[in-house]
Amino acid sequence: MGTPRVSFYFNVANRDRALSQLAGKAWKQGLSVAIATESEADSHALDRFLWESPSIGFLPHCLAGDEVAGDTPIWLDHRLDALVPRNVLFNLNARDWAEDELQALSQVDRVIEVVAHDDEAGRQDARRHVARYRQAGFDVEFTDMAKLEQVPQHG
Repeated sequence: MGTPRVSFYFNVANRDRALSQLAGKAWKQGLSVAIATESEADSHALDRFLWESPSIGFLPHCLAGDEVAGDTPIWLDHRLDALVPRNVLFNLNARDWAEDELQALSQVDRVIEVVAHDDEAGRQDARRHVARYRQAGFDVEFTDMAKLEQVPQHG
């Protein structure tokens, strides 16, 4: 797979909803998806959110170690080594990747980070992550979701 492309979606109104929509879009494109959380508790909380949010539609997901993981396109876990290889990895970690984790990201095509407009700590984390990704030689791109939401839709 090589060096993944890294995409930051920032100025997001609702991080969980944006994450769900982006993960759903990747799944509908036939891609395997991983979502890296901060902790085991966060993985379980995200699992509950994905099951309890009918407005986003059903997203077939499970914890990475679950017995049905081999047949499930979206995996959740706090351990990167349990999540790769996948086509797309969503990073919900505040901490920076360790050097061996950055190398493991070569097993994904794309890393995505979603940053809420009202989360100053998350914005600071994202700035550090951008610098770390660039230092590791990754291509980094940005999408300002506030500007996208202002674009008039033509029907």
